Amino acid sequence: MADRPLNLCLRLWTRISSSGWRHPPAAGFRGATHGPNHCRPWRGLISLLAVALFSSHPPVLAQEAPNLDQGDQGLIPVTLALQWKPQSQFAGYYLARDKGYYRAAGLEMNFLHANTDRGSLMLLTEGEAELATAALSDALLLAPHLVQIAQVVRRDTNLIIGWKDMGIQGINDLDGKPVSYWQGVASTFDAFFTLHHIRPIPIPQYYSINLFLERGVAACAAKEYNDLHRLWQAGIDPEQVTVFRIRDFGVGFPEDGLYAESGWAERHPDLLDPLRQATLRGWRYAQSHPEEAIALVMAETRLARIPTNLPHERWMLRHMLDNIFVPDEEADLAGSLKESEFQRAATKLQSAGLLAQVPDFSRFAPLEGANRD
Repeated sequence: MADRPLNLCLRLWTRISSSGWRHPPAAGFRGATHGPNHCRPWRGLISLLAVALFSSHPPVLAQEAPNLDQGDQGLIPVTLALQWKPQSQFAGYYLARDKGYYRAAGLEMNFLHANTDRGSLMLLTEGEAELATAALSDALLLAPHLVQIAQVVRRDTNLIIGWKDMGIQGINDLDGKPVSYWQGVASTFDAFFTLHHIRPIPIPQYYSINLFLERGVAACAAKEYNDLHRLWQAGIDPEQVTVFRIRDFGVGFPEDGLYAESGWAERHPDLLDPLRQATLRGWRYAQSHPEEAIALVMAETRLARIPTNLPHERWMLRHMLDNIFVPDEEADLAGSLKESEFQRAATKLQSAGLLAQVPDFSRFAPLEGANRD
């Protein structure tokens, strides 16, 4: 009896083949015929095939509904919002996913890249991601709605670059001048300007520093690992510009950290440290296999249609690694946040009028019990 539907299917297919019918051409190709009459013979035979098959097999709807909280092999699906579009800034995360480190930690990891309209923390607070990367100064403004899992980038890499021939020699020359910097993730720059009593004309900075290159502003925000190299690639000589490192003026804070929405962290406290270790393992692999890391980054940029080049991504990866695994610093400090660093950043933001109250360190960074000082 079980063979009868299959035999019927075979007879029907023989009828189709012997009749000379062919699959109708795809719409848009030469010879395609449109209209309801063109596919009527197919519709009838496809219906007969469906009846034959389903007469001996129970419908899929009768099966038990899947558990939406867990993926394959009991893995918990999770989305990580990254701060920007694909680039070497995220090489360690890509590697942790592709090498299976996140799966070994019990997670099915997906990435969501931020853009100029929606930052990574916005994606997290709006419920589109459970995890996000963000600068410490920006994350502090959202405590206690998130908790830190790892302080990945341990040094500040923010710069302000100004044209010398537009009068930018010292930081006070920025006062009253048009300065472009990122909106929505600008707490470090806002603190810098406020604490140094500088009032620039703020201009939104989006995808690139092209406005600065076209001399539409006197100065722009930049990252050591990214925009500074773009400047040199654009043919600008160091003698033409003045470069201010924010950390040289008492306002630099640790940057990229890995954060979880507080509710998710409370539901999965046993996943926080494995998630941290898997991420650091990805970055250590990038450190020991830089060309493999770059190849993966370039594949991600091609998928996202992001214009870049190998020399730039190599520059970025090298500078990222130097700020994750800081030279002359103890190796076990990688991924950690000292309480003194936390207090300094929070106090500076509070002094600048950006933070109403300093969060509790143990709640903000629950994995840092050994780093209280």
